[in-house]
Parts: sequence; C-alpha cells; structure tokens
Amino acid sequence: MEQEAATALAAKQEEVAQLGEGILHHFEQILHQDSLIDEVGFLHPTQFQSLEHSQTSNWTFEVPECPQRYLWCKDHKLAISTEILPKLYRASQHAYSNSAAAKDGSFMETDLMRHSKALLILCPDMLTAWNSRKIVLSVNYDFTKLKDELQLCALILSYSPKNESTWSHRDFLGKKWMPMTNRRWVIKKVSEHNQDVSELIEMESVLVKQIAEKSKMNYRAWRHRCWLIPYMTREQVLNELKKSTRWNELHVADNCCFHYRRSLLLALLDSCHVEDTEDSLDRKSEVHLLWKEELTWNEKLIRRYQGRECVGVVFVDPS
Repeated sequence: MEQEAATALAAKQEEVAQLGEGILHHFEQILHQDSLIDEVGFLHPTQFQSLEHSQTSNWTFEVPECPQRYLWCKDHKLAISTEILPKLYRASQHAYSNSAAAKDGSFMETDLMRHSKALLILCPDMLTAWNSRKIVLSVNYDFTKLKDELQLCALILSYSPKNESTWSHRDFLGKKWMPMTNRRWVIKKVSEHNQDVSELIEMESVLVKQIAEKSKMNYRAWRHRCWLIPYMTREQVLNELKKSTRWNELHVADNCCFHYRRSLLLALLDSCHVEDTEDSLDRKSEVHLLWKEELTWNEKLIRRYQGRECVGVVFVDPS
C-alpha cells in the first residue's frame, strides 16, 4: 500500500510539473508574440468567466495542457489566473535556474532572457534574475534590447509601482557594487554610447507622472525622476518645471513633486555658473526671475492651503 501511495504521489507530482511547464511555455509565447503588453492582472478563477476567450485575442492557438482559463491576453492586456500561479512560478524558477547554470553561448542567453522575463513578471523581487539580464545586455550594445528592458520595467511597475527591486537593485560597475535601478542602468548604458537620450528621458518623466497618479507619495518614482535631471537639456528642464506646476496645485499634500521642482531650479542655477559670458548673464537673469516666480507661487499656495507645510519646501536662498 505504501509503495502504491508513493507511486501515485510521484505520478501526481509529475503531472503537476508537466502542467506547469506547459503553461510556462504558453506564457512565454504570449510575452514573445505581444511585446507591447503594458498591463498585467492576477485574477481569481471566477473572474475569468467574465473574459471573452475569442479569436480576436492576441493569441489564438490551443494546447491541451494549457486551457485558456489560466491565461488571457487581448489589446495588450494580460490576465493570469491565481489558480495557476504556484505551478507557473515553480516552473519559471526551475527553467531560469537551468538556463542560468547552462553554458551554451547564445542559446543559453536567449533562454535566460526568456525565462528571467517570465520569472520577474511573477516575482519582481528576484534580484538574481535582474542581474542575469544585465550581464547578458552588457555583452553587446543593442539599443532595441535596452528599450525592451525599459518596457519590461514599466510593465512590472504598472501593477507594483513601489516595488523596491524594480526601482532599486544592484549593478556591477568597475570594482564596486553600486545601487542602480534597472531603468537608470539602461539610460546610463545608452548615454555611454553617445546616443541621444532626450526621447528616453521624456518617456521616463511621463511614466513617473503616471505612476504618481496611481500611487500616492511614491518617493522611489520621484527620486528616479530627480536622477534624470542631469541628462535633460535646458529646454526639457524648463518644460518639466512648467508642466509640474499644475500637478503640484492638484496634489499639495504630496511633497515629492515640490522636491522635484526644487531640484529642477537648482539644476538651472548650477548651469549658470559654468561660463561667464553674455549668454550666461541672460540665463542668470532668467533663472533669478524663475526663482522669484516660484516664491510668489509658493506664497499663494500657502495662503490658499493653510497647514500644508510641504508647499514651502523651496523657500531657500538661491544666491
């Protein structure tokens, strides 16, 4: 009896493992076919009944070991049933571990990137998987792949906007381990190859704004936005200062954006001290006027929203 029970248990475990592998293969195919997925949802099995599993979805093929009641993708939106999450996670972790241990050159790198992507969507706190991706991306510079990496980070941040491992994990630079977000690492990598990062900076700023709308007081996101300032052109800094005014007025309790505005103003101030030319004198006058306008605007907010101390965060001497 014990032997029969053990055999039955082993057969059950094998069946579960095969189901997990089949769903993982299907999951990775969905991610490969639709590179523009921008939202992920983890739904209770009963919620899947409201989803239309039609032929208009981004994937239409059927596999026996992976019924559509586990995965759904349409209009760049991906839904995963919580019923299959444990099996899918174990399968993805096992596949990633095997690919990370293999030494088959480019084939191993392809598998590693595919399996690590699936694993990180399920568990974005897996720092080892993030660092494995960095090692692969560091071998050969590929701007398209680096942009895909930003897309992956944005996808994860869409459902986990305060995830510390996505915003901040470790990167090996030179002989020291330094804290570096995956997004910052990509931007730094692009700038090192003397490529224009203006478009990326604009995209990053929009992303932070979107995340700030969904997640209140997200200092990790705003800290990332402050980090972007040295990579901005003067025009971008002025534009960011202008655009953030309205946002601040609607979110006076969120001091993160006030700190961001102060960082923008300080960056403009620092840029005036680079050269002592006629053009720099004009810039100094312009920056001086911006500081005066900022103080006047802050005073207006303080009078309008009494008790909101954060609106006075930029009251510093610009001299």
